[in-house]
Amino acid sequence: MDTQSLTRRLPGRRAGRLVGTKGTDTDTMTLLDRSLVRGLAVGAGGVVLDWVGNQLGWWWVTILTGIAAALLLRGRAVAAFVLAVPLVSWGGDLFRRWTEMDTTRISRVTIGLAGISDDAAWLGYVLTLAYAVLLCAAGAWVTAAVRQVIGATQEVRRGTGPVPAPSTAHTEQEETVGDA
Repeated sequence: MDTQSLTRRLPGRRAGRLVGTKGTDTDTMTLLDRSLVRGLAVGAGGVVLDWVGNQLGWWWVTILTGIAAALLLRGRAVAAFVLAVPLVSWGGDLFRRWTEMDTTRISRVTIGLAGISDDAAWLGYVLTLAYAVLLCAAGAWVTAAVRQVIGATQEVRRGTGPVPAPSTAHTEQEETVGDA
């Protein structure tokens, strides 16, 4: 058997390096490009999904985009998604509506009803965007928590989970037997 069939590489080509090691390889750049393109595609899909959901009055779609982000992305990419997607989709729609009609008056009335000075219309916009980010973060957080519970359950079933520490508590029966 030859090495080409085992490694699936042409003879004379070296293996790509891991991301973060010294030097650059075309394989490393391809990996970075793929992850960047994937993150941007998921982000663009999230923005479109959020925007369409808002146009239909379905605010809860933002939670679904958070769930999708936690399923498709990992680490800092999820954090960036949770911040950027609601800010772009909800903020863009707020800006569009602000330019078309007088939403500042609506924001003033809403903030006034909340007991805050009615000249703080900007706070209505800020709270709306914070609400959108929290909705998306809640979806991502719940998905990450469910993933951890499922992983822990699978470890316990396989027997590779953490071993519980032996109990140091003595029962009353042990003490009476030992005293006798």
